[in-house]
Amino acid sequence: MRHARRFGGLAVVLLALLALAVAVGHAEPQQQEKVSAPGQYSGYTSPEYANHATTSQYVTMRDGVRIAVDVHVPSGGPAQDKFPTVLVMTPYHRASVTDEGVRDYLSSPTSEFLFVNSYGYVIVVADVRGTGASFGYRSVVFSPAEQADTNDLIDWIVAQPWSDGKVGMMGQSYLATSQYLAAAQGNPALKCIAPRYSLLDLYDVVYPGGVLDTLFIERYKLLTGLLDLNLTGSGVWPSKPVDEDTDGSLLDDASAEHMQNFDMTATAPLVPYRDSMLVAGDGTTLGYGDMGVSGHLQEIEDSGVAIYHMGGWLDGYTRDTLTMQATMKNPGKMLMWPYNHLQLRDLPAGNPDLEMSSVEHVRWFDWCLKGIDNGINEEPPYYFYTVGKDEWRFSEQWPLPEQNPTPYYLAADQALATTTPAEADAFDEYLTDYSASSGSGTRWLCLTGGNCEYGDRAVLDKKNLTYTTAPLEQDLEVTGHPIAHLFLSSTATDGALFVYLEDVDESGAVTYVTEGELKLSLRQLQPRPWAPDLPWARAYEQDEAPLVPGQVEEIVLDLQPTSYVFQKGHQLRISIAGWDNYNFGGPRFDTPPTLQMYRDSTRASYVDLPIIEGEQPPAQPSPTLTPAAPTQVAATLTPGTPVAPTATAQTPAPSPATTATVAAPPSSGSGPADGGSGWTPVAWLLVGAGAAMAAAGGILARRVRRSRGRGSL
Repeated sequence: MRHARRFGGLAVVLLALLALAVAVGHAEPQQQEKVSAPGQYSGYTSPEYANHATTSQYVTMRDGVRIAVDVHVPSGGPAQDKFPTVLVMTPYHRASVTDEGVRDYLSSPTSEFLFVNSYGYVIVVADVRGTGASFGYRSVVFSPAEQADTNDLIDWIVAQPWSDGKVGMMGQSYLATSQYLAAAQGNPALKCIAPRYSLLDLYDVVYPGGVLDTLFIERYKLLTGLLDLNLTGSGVWPSKPVDEDTDGSLLDDASAEHMQNFDMTATAPLVPYRDSMLVAGDGTTLGYGDMGVSGHLQEIEDSGVAIYHMGGWLDGYTRDTLTMQATMKNPGKMLMWPYNHLQLRDLPAGNPDLEMSSVEHVRWFDWCLKGIDNGINEEPPYYFYTVGKDEWRFSEQWPLPEQNPTPYYLAADQALATTTPAEADAFDEYLTDYSASSGSGTRWLCLTGGNCEYGDRAVLDKKNLTYTTAPLEQDLEVTGHPIAHLFLSSTATDGALFVYLEDVDESGAVTYVTEGELKLSLRQLQPRPWAPDLPWARAYEQDEAPLVPGQVEEIVLDLQPTSYVFQKGHQLRISIAGWDNYNFGGPRFDTPPTLQMYRDSTRASYVDLPIIEGEQPPAQPSPTLTPAAPTQVAATLTPGTPVAPTATAQTPAPSPATTATVAAPPSSGSGPADGGSGWTPVAWLLVGAGAAMAAAGGILARRVRRSRGRGSL
């Protein structure tokens, strides 16, 4: 009996252990921890699609122009009939045929587009009209016809069997600006965009501070000329034909139509003011606002499209990125990298910043296209990197509320000091050196894919007027918009002014930090129509006013924003030039002007630096953003001027001005404009023009050969 009881007890224990083992064996697998933060994402979705199926075809626009598109549908993962779509609009070829084969936006294993695709998004890449394998021609950049094409393509996408009806956009530079202009179209299927490195106002790209960006214009003409005619050379390859174009004849026909594309080097000198108007190649009359984001801000806000603005401290559009986040009332946020226009693209596999960019796109699209509550919409709206401090941080506001604007005065013996000058009638003379330059690698040249590296500026500074602090006793952070207030006179009636903020280390090596520029005859300031409140040269034709030789003027200009820590033992430097050879063109005189830079008690020249002191306050949560729903448009205030509750600051309406006409491209390169650039890449232009002419002949010859077979030309 006792043994029976013992056996019965043992049986109970064994059965209990067996039940526990069975329970453990059938337990649900533990879910991955949910993490969602900049550059970190897990537990919400995963890269379930190992492959993608690519097809290429023409889509016919409302006016009959055929646009070439590549469609990359996720494959090699869970069965799914419909996906959200990410659209990319590019003038730089949706895919190219190289010596190694076809390269498209998903070819590289480090491609952000491939990364997004692997999370279950169709990627659609289109050649904008007049480029790649698309038909039509470019009457100007971002023409109204091109903007409407994006709307047509979104309509086409949502009608496809693989589409779930929701569309986002991504891409950088031209591809970024196209996203804002797509949002302005108001298509309800477009839910969100992720533009990186976009311009706000086209005038500030062609004429930063009113000074013609000559090298950018010439390089852009060369680059697009090679691409648009589908030539081979200088790292450029012809576009991939669409699938139906098995013999390349359609690509040849499209390339022939591209010969009507506008010529930027011929067009830019015709529109030297912000209110200049031109008659485009298609007969439409346009201003800068029509061809950029600034003229469409109200429509963008009305769309309710959610926007993830992305920029870089060394990009040409740094100010624009911050301005668009600060001005637009759309659901949105901003990320600022420590990079120039190309560095992020060129990072090697495994670089955490490259991975961060890919992750941020997926976090954004998961929230706004898939409706996943991953918290990205609850983060503070500004997220940026501080160079020299090597840290990222959030902020609820821009400019930072804790900034302490501190004047650094130009002083005797080319010193830079925080004490107000006490001298009377003190100034330094500077004879403008037309060989002075910011170098052959700049943030501006980088916009066209050129050299971006400034390098050591110690030798270049010898041609400038410089003012330098004593070695710093502790680290000094500058985060925000430096603003220069310079009292000067000139022996000439006009000129250009370039102001650089630099970091001088213990060895004397000089690092570029940021810059500002201004055409002196366009020095008149007006209230800036966008946030934040900064000095703004409106640069209308009516604003132009020659200098009176010998008369002292206060010149005020802002430098591109930055977030930079000057290390203990380093020195701050302000470097001033009257010319930027190799890069900019401006008013040039037979006798270089002499500038008198005043630094006395009544005319104290200084640069206001936004100094950040002490520890930063912890970031507070932002209000939750709601994707894709039209927002109640809040008032955007022009500094000092109240506006109606539903108004948004657009580019100011142009005043009556001379209207220029854009013709078809000339058969040879145009010369420098606006008084001469001081340096023109003649070899580039000759090579570009010669290649274009040879290619044009080849295209026409192929058309004639094919037409003989078809019986007509």
